[in-house]
Amino acid sequence: MKKFTSHILHGKILFIALLFIAGCDSPLKLQNLDYTEDPIDIPNPDRGAYRGRWQNIPPELVNEINSPYGITPEVDHRVPVDETTPLYHGRQVPTVEGDDIVETEFYNGVNQKDKPYIGGTGVSAFPSISFMSFDLCNFSSNAFLSASDAFAYNEDGLFTDPHTGKARTGVTRPLTPYAIEYIRGLLLRVRDGEGVAFVKFSYDGNGFNYIEPHKYPHLDLKEGLIHGPEPTYITENNPSAMCNLEGHEDKTWIEYHIWQLTPIFQEFEDIIMCVKTGMLGPWGEQHSSPEAQNADAYKKLLDAYLEAVPSSRPLITHAGGYLAWYNATYCTNYTFTNIDEMPAPPAGSPESRFGFFNDSYAAGNWSDNGSLSEGSSMIAEVYGNSVYDRYKVVKWFHKQNQILQGEGGIGDNIFGNMPGAIIEAQQLRTTALNMRHGNYSRWNNFIYNEENVTKPIQFPASEEELESGNYTGEIKTAIFDPVYDGKTGLEYFRDRLGYRLILRESKISETCKPTGRLNFTGKIQNVGFGNIINRKNVSLILKSKNSTDLFSVLTDLDAREWLTDENGNSRADNTKAWHTMNVSVNLSELGTVPAGEYDIYLKINDPLEQSINKRSIRFANKGNMWNAELGANYIGSTTIK
Repeated sequence: MKKFTSHILHGKILFIALLFIAGCDSPLKLQNLDYTEDPIDIPNPDRGAYRGRWQNIPPELVNEINSPYGITPEVDHRVPVDETTPLYHGRQVPTVEGDDIVETEFYNGVNQKDKPYIGGTGVSAFPSISFMSFDLCNFSSNAFLSASDAFAYNEDGLFTDPHTGKARTGVTRPLTPYAIEYIRGLLLRVRDGEGVAFVKFSYDGNGFNYIEPHKYPHLDLKEGLIHGPEPTYITENNPSAMCNLEGHEDKTWIEYHIWQLTPIFQEFEDIIMCVKTGMLGPWGEQHSSPEAQNADAYKKLLDAYLEAVPSSRPLITHAGGYLAWYNATYCTNYTFTNIDEMPAPPAGSPESRFGFFNDSYAAGNWSDNGSLSEGSSMIAEVYGNSVYDRYKVVKWFHKQNQILQGEGGIGDNIFGNMPGAIIEAQQLRTTALNMRHGNYSRWNNFIYNEENVTKPIQFPASEEELESGNYTGEIKTAIFDPVYDGKTGLEYFRDRLGYRLILRESKISETCKPTGRLNFTGKIQNVGFGNIINRKNVSLILKSKNSTDLFSVLTDLDAREWLTDENGNSRADNTKAWHTMNVSVNLSELGTVPAGEYDIYLKINDPLEQSINKRSIRFANKGNMWNAELGANYIGSTTIK
């Protein structure tokens, strides 16, 4: 196999060069394909809209104060200690049945397995991401096991647990073999499906350690943290941050638990999209608790994840946590004041593995409810001046070129409304959004047409301007893509999350000898907000039209190089954003290739994929290009003679 590229050759010169280098048997023939985009939802791996699923709890008992299950969140797999451990509020909840991808439960007041709608709309989104949030509250003496337990602990003595009369917490200890196997079992279900796992571990998946007054309007509560849920926060129940176990005396309990999870991360490297470095704070969102405000804690936390999670998989955190880790690792003094001046991470470096999460995506205020500015005060305390600027964070993350995952806030202003939301999504390289959270009806009511999309938008220069409504900042204009003319803004946004590949040109040797070279040259365009992050194999497949003969060869094409346009221009006429693919296959290296007619396919999937054709990347072209049996895209045909 030989890869060859040409940067300046054109027309006949290019053809002669290819003929000479590859020794092809016949000229390249333009294939009769539809090279236009089909504006439909395609559930490709490592990107897209997803929605959390509920455990097997009756809908009428979900999020009800007096429910025997407690205030139960979505997607919260409370990891048991053993087979006798109650999963929710003194009740044994049946183990989740089925697969998160094949039979995803979308709760909109009723169970809608067959109609996975985006929250508050009639727009469907078939997810390829299974959000696997594992709650380790049973393994921390500081983590409450229910909302009523938290209230029982509260000095105001609001009420006590009706079952025990006192507050219950977990117990700080190592993860048990039963716990590890429970986690394994749920990830096996994801592997059996057709999607990937977005994994998070925390000690307070329910947010029981945090009081949210709006959930309890009949009680006079003040918002805030009761105390940190982590087993490293020193309390009467948890006297030591260190595990003090033989051979691990230097590890905190958090580091030890992450170390225990190493075999899990290694075993399921094939289906893990990324790992959210939760562990700190309520919901594992890295805020509020003392540990989440401790710069040293991030150095230990992120180093532990870097060591435990295979280097092929990204880690996501927030900007402040990353800055704390980066400064401690490289002896720098970056803050929110100069975050935009940080160098782009070198390929293969530890820092290149870090992505970002925003748990109030497009909330509409200056900091997205503090999610974009998370850790600013912590960084200021350690490194001095740290003035948060929304645009500097966005610029930094664009340069990071990694995953951005979020839960929708969708506020009613410049950042939450379209087309402003589109402009910023392109800058952020938005990859995946939890479509249950947020007012997505606002995007659904936006008609995607040229007039609406290309309306010049002036952004506020500061938080004060945002609040006053008198904007003097940069004027920006989104680029209209006529493919989505008349669609809703939500449909456009759904399909642009992460990467989206369109085949723009395919040329293949018209004929080839059984011992000759088969040549393919193509053009591909990434029209998504983001790029392919996790490495993919790109293989060329020859499938006989008249027999069962099938031949596959791995190319040296790297799909991570198919970058989206820097200016967010997804139009088909933006030929500068087209990427060249050149492949030359020596057929004699494939063994005996019988003469006959052959269909040619391009297959793009994870190198570690254990199935035949699951989790492959599908082109978004019109026409019948996708072969589900092969998990590959049809790119043309040739004759071997």
